[in-house]
Amino acid sequence: MSPALWQSGAVVIGCRENTAEFIEKLLSSHCPVAGVVTISRATADRNQVPSWIDLSLEFGQHIPVHTSQGYKLETPTDITVLGATKADVGFCIGWQRPLPQWFLSLHRNGVFGMHACANRLPNGRGRSPINWSVIEGASRLHSHIFRYNDEPDAGDLLSVPIIPIESHDDIQTLQQKARVVFNREVICRWQELLSDTVRLQPLNSSGEPERFYPKRAEHDGLIDWTWSAQQITNWVRAQTHPYPGAFTLLDSQRYSIWRCGPTGLEHNARAGTIVESFRDGTCFVACEQNQSVHLLQHDLPLPLKPGPRLGL
Repeated sequence: MSPALWQSGAVVIGCRENTAEFIEKLLSSHCPVAGVVTISRATADRNQVPSWIDLSLEFGQHIPVHTSQGYKLETPTDITVLGATKADVGFCIGWQRPLPQWFLSLHRNGVFGMHACANRLPNGRGRSPINWSVIEGASRLHSHIFRYNDEPDAGDLLSVPIIPIESHDDIQTLQQKARVVFNREVICRWQELLSDTVRLQPLNSSGEPERFYPKRAEHDGLIDWTWSAQQITNWVRAQTHPYPGAFTLLDSQRYSIWRCGPTGLEHNARAGTIVESFRDGTCFVACEQNQSVHLLQHDLPLPLKPGPRLGL
């Protein structure tokens, strides 16, 4: 089906599993989707996109899908094909890149997305905001649902639901919570969004100072065992699946750590030392101030024995 067919209705922009779930939720709630804009597998691989999904394969038989070969929607094909379309409203979920102004202008009522971070925007603009919020030990997320403009994470706000961060939460569970919040808000206000009768709030009304989170990459995940047990736990849960994971070194080899938690027990050993090991493959590792961390899921070679020091 040709993307030029859509001249009204709602368009979804994204390329990840959460994009597919959003489309499925819209369709099951009788909210029709006029078209989808996504990226190819090759583009996803080049940009290290986690949990990429082939939306053309998933929905292409019933919904027009435009698959871009670039992540900035700036190829000649993008400009020609998408430039011939029109839509009432767009929803961007699972895209992770700014949208160009020419593309935003194709949507009569704008394009809406979510940016969830520990503080009210503009304190927390930028990349990987949920990951950074968990690393910093936040207890809640402000899930800003906003209309895109020509600045990243700076558009007028539709709403700012609060998402609590529970002790068991990690990046995957928090992203799932954020999906639920975004889905509910869009479906609840579907007719308003299509007809442009929603009332938006200026972003700068929060009075928060401006702060940008930097981009995170796979090589940023190295664990520092001189941190506290809680800092290490936050570091690990902020980078677990679907991301490459926090990691440590053992005999100069890299191993991912997927889940851990403070033991609450004291251990008088150098930071990074395996101080206890168990038949199920878990272990205690010493860290700052005689604390220790229980490694519950990891890729370290088994069997583990007390004594070796991680991080070397």
